[in-house]
Amino acid sequence: MNPKVAMGSIISAHHLQRIHRMIEQRSSGTILIGGQPLKGRSSVDRFDFSRGSFYPPTVIADVSSDDILWNEEVFGPVVVLNKFEVHASIPE
Repeated sequence: MNPKVAMGSIISAHHLQRIHRMIEQRSSGTILIGGQPLKGRSSVDRFDFSRGSFYPPTVIADVSSDDILWNEEVFGPVVVLNKFEVHASIPE
């Protein structure tokens, strides 16, 4: 309910662990930002992150299409990226 808070808690500690486990056990990709549960206090309002289950927005690049992060929904603030090429013919 604090208007300064920019993010809410993950639904449970169990789900926070699931998100982090999926990221740690991935078989490909490079973490560009995030990737670790938040600890300590918020720089925005000094909120103690131990009072909830907080995971930062996380971006992981070059994730293989056979990776768990590509094939299963994380249900957390995680975005995976992969390059691809479009091979389409243009009708004449």
